[in-house]
Amino acid sequence: MKPFYALLANGLTTALAGPTGAVDWWPVPRFDGPTIFSRLLDHHAGGYLSLEPEGYTTVTQRYRPEGLFLETHFECPGGFATITTGLEVGRNALWLTANSTVPLVLTCRPSFDYGVVRPSFVPLPHGMRFINPVGPGQAALIIQGPAELMSRMDQWRCGPGRLTVVFRVLMEAKPDWRWLSAPVPTDADRIWAKSSAFWALPTAAQDTEEPIRRSLLIIKGLTFRPTGAPVAAATTSLPEAPGESRQWDYRYVWVRDSAYSGESLLLTGNVVEAKRIAEFLLNSVLITGRVYPTPFLRVDGTVPEREHDLLWLRGYEQTRPARAGNGAISQRQLDLVGSVLWLVYRIWQETHDDLFVQSYWWAITALAEWAQRTWHQDDASLWEYRTIRGQHTHSRMMNWLGLTTAAAMARQAMHDDIDAKRWQDSAEKIATALWKEAQQAGSFLPRSTGGIPDAALLTLPLYGFVSVHNPYFINTLKIIESTLVDNGLVYRYRADDLGKARFPFLLVGFWYARVLLRQGRHEEAQHVIERHLAQATPLGLYGEHADEQTGTVRGNFPQLFSHSALVTTLMEQKFLAQGRPLPEYALLTATKLMG
Repeated sequence: MKPFYALLANGLTTALAGPTGAVDWWPVPRFDGPTIFSRLLDHHAGGYLSLEPEGYTTVTQRYRPEGLFLETHFECPGGFATITTGLEVGRNALWLTANSTVPLVLTCRPSFDYGVVRPSFVPLPHGMRFINPVGPGQAALIIQGPAELMSRMDQWRCGPGRLTVVFRVLMEAKPDWRWLSAPVPTDADRIWAKSSAFWALPTAAQDTEEPIRRSLLIIKGLTFRPTGAPVAAATTSLPEAPGESRQWDYRYVWVRDSAYSGESLLLTGNVVEAKRIAEFLLNSVLITGRVYPTPFLRVDGTVPEREHDLLWLRGYEQTRPARAGNGAISQRQLDLVGSVLWLVYRIWQETHDDLFVQSYWWAITALAEWAQRTWHQDDASLWEYRTIRGQHTHSRMMNWLGLTTAAAMARQAMHDDIDAKRWQDSAEKIATALWKEAQQAGSFLPRSTGGIPDAALLTLPLYGFVSVHNPYFINTLKIIESTLVDNGLVYRYRADDLGKARFPFLLVGFWYARVLLRQGRHEEAQHVIERHLAQATPLGLYGEHADEQTGTVRGNFPQLFSHSALVTTLMEQKFLAQGRPLPEYALLTATKLMG
């Protein structure tokens, strides 16, 4: 894959730094906030910060071992420059430290509110103050080291030598100017070492393969530290196919995506962070009306804004419109309950913590009751179809999963046989309906009325609904393999209500590998895994889709789905090699209607 952006993170928000270290994307004060740098979506008006030599022959990048701090090394005709870029943990401050034998050019062009507001400039003794003239928001650039202002107000010539640059941002109406203008310490390199404890992985994960460790860091980087909730991606409006219409805002906490990431963390032994995700999802449950007001939430648990176009931005690769908010906000997606209850059940399996279940029994009950009432209704599916509605098999299976796991916890953690029987009876009704459809068709159908092949059916055995060796599932898998699998990569579908799907979808490819592992097709599974690992950027990050023809990341980036699925797949491969049972086996052996 071609070099792409590096993720910088601090537990509050993320920034993206390009192949030369230039920061082209930074929402503040949180993941879902407006940007102060958005050149990612408009090369002319978006704003950016860069520090680099005027000329260089080669450039290489790596993440420093302390965490998500990007080191960019330039070889130049007259020497070299090494620059480290990162976000300060817990504060909206972007740090750059440089060691250079050649002069550098520092450019800082902030632009508030997604590039629509140009700042006012106030010179400082060692930098510049930037003020939003029409609303709250101030920033300060502080330079420690040799630097002189060039002909532009936003550009400095720096070095050679050692240099530290800090760009601090506050969005309050009355910002803390003392912090904004505080001098930079002379030993600023220590910030990377000081931050290493924040980025340290749990002991159980430290001995895993590099792709797992990198993905765990990305999941952490996408997580809002105050609530423990991960966002689906760091970006908005990176299109699946440039020039078309599939570009959305993913900077929110999708219920489903978060539950998947919690499961992956649990498999690596990180019970604490998995439980934080589960608690965020449980604490967001409503006990009247819909259990979740929307399929996704802001990082503080509130409801996001509705989708609207940022018409002044040219868009990524000239793909308009760039968007904030997401139109799926009003959709009914009925698989959410099962995703959450499966995560809660898995935590309970691992910890045997009845008190955890008892403390959130009000939310677990609300989720189970919602599944019992709504499983037979039409929904938009996990693929968030804009116009297609139906009784999707994946959604109904996930409701079966939610009711089955809720019944198990009711019986064993709450000693509540009455609710356990009610929910188990409802789960068996769902199973009966799905098996009847499968028997009539000879395979599992995407929807009760049929429909085009759907890779979501790969999840049927992953949650213990059916054995991977069941004849109906084998027929289902053959359909998927003949229509959606392309040399180890997998399309989620070939077309939907927005037209043709252009590229394979990394999440479902990992699902496919997990199915192959369960069938004992280990060489084929390894081929699929290697094909997906090859879709990483040189820094080990994954987007949403695989574009092999151009080697370019497609879709929002980096994608929580993709990194969580990688961790889950590789950990399950390790467990099977060790002879350890997989989590869904307990449900599979207990299911009367597994076929």
